[in-house]
Amino acid sequence: MVLNSMDDLPPDAEVDRCSHFSLGNKSVLAIPLFVASKVHHLLTVDVHTERLWIEEVVDLTRLLGEIFVSALQRREAELTLRRTMERLDVAAASAHAGLWELNLDTGALWATKKAREHFGFAPEEALTFSRLLEEIHPDDRELIKIKIEEARSIQEDTRVEYRILTKEGSLRWMVSQGRVHWDDTENTAFLFGATVDITRSKELEMQLQTQILETERLSRQLLHENIYLRETDSVAEQGEILGSSEAMRTVMTQIGQVARTGSTVLLQGETGTGKGLVAQTIHRMSDRGKRVMVKVNCAALPGPLVESELFGREKGAFTGALSRQPGRFELADGSTLFLDEIAEMSLETQAKLLRVLQDSEFERLGSSKTTKVDVRIIAASNKDLAKEVEAGRFRSDLYYRLNIFPIHVPPLRERPEDIPQLVWEFVKEFGERMGKQIRSITQKDMQLLTSYSWPGNIRELRNVIEHSLIISSGEVLVLQRLSPSSNITDAAKSLEDVERSHIQATLKATKGKIKGAGGAAERLAIHPSTLYSRMRKLGISSKQS
Repeated sequence: MVLNSMDDLPPDAEVDRCSHFSLGNKSVLAIPLFVASKVHHLLTVDVHTERLWIEEVVDLTRLLGEIFVSALQRREAELTLRRTMERLDVAAASAHAGLWELNLDTGALWATKKAREHFGFAPEEALTFSRLLEEIHPDDRELIKIKIEEARSIQEDTRVEYRILTKEGSLRWMVSQGRVHWDDTENTAFLFGATVDITRSKELEMQLQTQILETERLSRQLLHENIYLRETDSVAEQGEILGSSEAMRTVMTQIGQVARTGSTVLLQGETGTGKGLVAQTIHRMSDRGKRVMVKVNCAALPGPLVESELFGREKGAFTGALSRQPGRFELADGSTLFLDEIAEMSLETQAKLLRVLQDSEFERLGSSKTTKVDVRIIAASNKDLAKEVEAGRFRSDLYYRLNIFPIHVPPLRERPEDIPQLVWEFVKEFGERMGKQIRSITQKDMQLLTSYSWPGNIRELRNVIEHSLIISSGEVLVLQRLSPSSNITDAAKSLEDVERSHIQATLKATKGKIKGAGGAAERLAIHPSTLYSRMRKLGISSKQS
């Protein structure tokens, strides 16, 4: 705007005329200063005399105005940058994020105070990419390099999680996200981004993952326990330990003493005395009683499969191992493992069992990974293990490890006063099952039952009562399996002779049938493998039967 004289002002600019007059201005040159397409200031030259503003003066004044505009633009840019940085600082602080910028050509690194805290850098320490890599876990350094090259190539945001090694030796998890931008003035690429410490959330995530894995493990264990319960012969010989004799009161006292201790128990007694029921009672009265007690009949396990049955196997551990299978020790983790007929276990397996008892750990067949378990052991044998040790058939170190709290389960002939109670309990059990009601037993028959030596103990008594219920048609129990003379004959025989005779008689009654419904094993209430084992020991062949 050029005013050579105040007379150049139009009539409606009287206010401006008065203003210039008060300042003594007679002539004015005004240049508008544009910053970002807006007029921010006016550069004016006021003269107290009238003059003619020639073009050279106007151009020089305009040039001076451009100099002012450049200064104003720089100032505006600095203010804008400061406001932007302040906003970024507020946003980063609220997110606990550290900001940084990496020169991809020189490796120079700029970082805010928070970013330096994340990486463990001193406030005034000169930073480079190489220095940053020293703080990152060795296993994650290559990942960082790959992500930087990825950011350079795709020109989009790149995100990466990694670990920082602290001076104390602990690990902290970080997540960084950034994008490459170019500085045209320097023709240089920069990677600008932010880093957040996610250690706490990562720990929670790993805890949750651990809990999920533990839940899955317990679910699998529960599934296997259910399968085990369906596959195993889980029917107890009787519902509870019966008998009020002095011998049985001693056994119950011992059970009460040891049940809640968690100590290893060794049960010894003749076949059929109810050692399994004693083991179940100890388990039920212990702190582990809410879990399933896992039972292993060592005599019934084929030799080559003993290890996989006890300790489990991996898929492909041997021919026919088509899937991973947990062993009985895993199934019994947190519970009780009942090792019945432990004297039948091979010396090699005894050595492996001893290690589990000492260290509470083992390896599955076909795996080098160690598995730790918390299992209480109750072992049982119908043999005198001390004599088995002397004969070299049982490891002495394993015997001493098992023999912490021995309990002798007495044979039935040593507690005849318990027989009437047992008889009526079995009468009730089989009567309900068969739909029969027995109201009386002759005094002669009860006396016969009481005076008999019972080489098969409770198991034999149970079988006799079951047979009697089958042939009884009225309300009086009919007893045909025993005679007074049998007791006299048995008294002159050894225990093995009586057992041999009893098994031979049973085989004769079943016409040599051993397995299946109505077979000798079912009548004797023992596993077929156990019967085969006893037959071999007693010299009974299938042809003889």
